[in-house]
Amino acid sequence: MRGIDKKFVGVHALKAVDFRIDAGEVRCLAGENGCGKSTLIKVISGVYPQDAGEIYLNGTKYRQLTPLDSMREGIQVIYQDFSLFPNLTVAENIAFTTLVNAKDRLCDWKKVSDIARKGLDRIKADIDPSAIVGDLPVADKQQVAIARALLNNARLVIMD
Repeated sequence: MRGIDKKFVGVHALKAVDFRIDAGEVRCLAGENGCGKSTLIKVISGVYPQDAGEIYLNGTKYRQLTPLDSMREGIQVIYQDFSLFPNLTVAENIAFTTLVNAKDRLCDWKKVSDIARKGLDRIKADIDPSAIVGDLPVADKQQVAIARALLNNARLVIMD
């Protein structure tokens, strides 16, 4: 990201922000509430269009990045609420995006279980796939969200 600006009525949230992250890097954005961290995340995930500046993902320049563009480029955002379905099981939450993208009309419960096990194994999480997400402690909910993000071919995982 180069020279990113984002304005809202009465607020200049981002002013000429440059940000780069390469494969294998881990970065932490720290700052006070209201300093623009979440706004920057929403720009790189395509939720907000930038008012000025350039965005490059995997070598491709985007004039207006959409959420779909961002996901196709491998960006997965895990928000503070984890965007999980509290009434569904761990397995259903992990497999949800994969199943929606497959556009199957019927649910194959073995496939749901296999997808969930693959995701949990990838992060070495010891969570019961049949547990209801709403009953889990926060740390386990976070692991479910991470497992789901990694199964969706994430190249960049952003945790807000």
